[in-house]
Amino acid sequence: MNTRTVNGPRRAWRAGVFVAVAAMLLTSGPMPFASAAPAARRAERPTWTVVPGSPTGPKGRKQFDYELNTKEAITDWISVSNLGTKPLTVDLYATDAFTAADGGFALLPRNRKPDGVGTWIKLPKASTTLPVGKRSDMPFTLSVPAGATPGDHIGGIIASITEQQVNEKGQRVDVERRVAARVYLRVTGPLTPVAAVTAVDVDYENPIIPLPGGKMAVTYRVANHGNVRLSGTVRVRVDGPLGVRLASSDPITVAELLPDSELRLRQEFSSVFPAGRLTTAVDFNPTTNRETLPSVSGQAGTTAVPWLILALLVVVLALVVYRIFLLRARRRPAPTFLDGAGQAVPTAP
Repeated sequence: MNTRTVNGPRRAWRAGVFVAVAAMLLTSGPMPFASAAPAARRAERPTWTVVPGSPTGPKGRKQFDYELNTKEAITDWISVSNLGTKPLTVDLYATDAFTAADGGFALLPRNRKPDGVGTWIKLPKASTTLPVGKRSDMPFTLSVPAGATPGDHIGGIIASITEQQVNEKGQRVDVERRVAARVYLRVTGPLTPVAAVTAVDVDYENPIIPLPGGKMAVTYRVANHGNVRLSGTVRVRVDGPLGVRLASSDPITVAELLPDSELRLRQEFSSVFPAGRLTTAVDFNPTTNRETLPSVSGQAGTTAVPWLILALLVVVLALVVYRIFLLRARRRPAPTFLDGAGQAVPTAP
């Protein structure tokens, strides 16, 4: 296996600088998680950091970026610092990343075993003790296995502390507080970016009075079915008959969508005129870190009949028909009668 050593920033890395420290609060098991979350959210900000480093400390990098072949390894450094007022012992481990439902960058909880880049990272120790104001610089290795698939593999190196906190029910629970340095690895080989818009659903409240319009809620999913991470913008639009634009959203930014991930989004419009057949389209304009991809769309339709206007039209049509009937009746000539000699006898006025 080929091996590289990294002591600081290198031009081989493809991406620039991005903030990579994320504090996430997780409990030790699935049941305490929900009850511990309120207490965890009230906790103060972490007083320790983990960032890309070197044998002599951080050099300005905010995340790890690599492009490696299969069966290739690299040695790099992390720097863990204690910024607080008391000594700390932090646990160290690596895991895989995913895109959370709200679009945020997320890492697997500790009780879920990674199966990607998190298993390819080997740290020198599982924990480290830091005196007040001190920093620990330590090397680690990332080894790409022979069977690794081409494309992006994203994870993080985590420094965590587990504390006991009291939840809203007065119960003591273990809460893991985590900070992480992101790891972006691209395994060389064919890259297949594939974006999709799926599960477009429309909920429309048809108003009795059609003006200014009814409320519409559009839910949809933006998915990454390829092997490279995506970003881009999304726009939702509503068209009526003959393509008349009835509503359109502002562009929605998708900052990052990891492979095999999807976002569940919702767009609301306060007033959409019930013009009959409404077509709702969601357009996603994806990009990678190298190119702009063709737009993809998803659609859904609904029927919104302007009942009050339709009723008024029916009434107006009925009045017109009735008026025409009266006019024709008035123009009809009066009937005449014949006497016994066959002479016409005018009717009395």
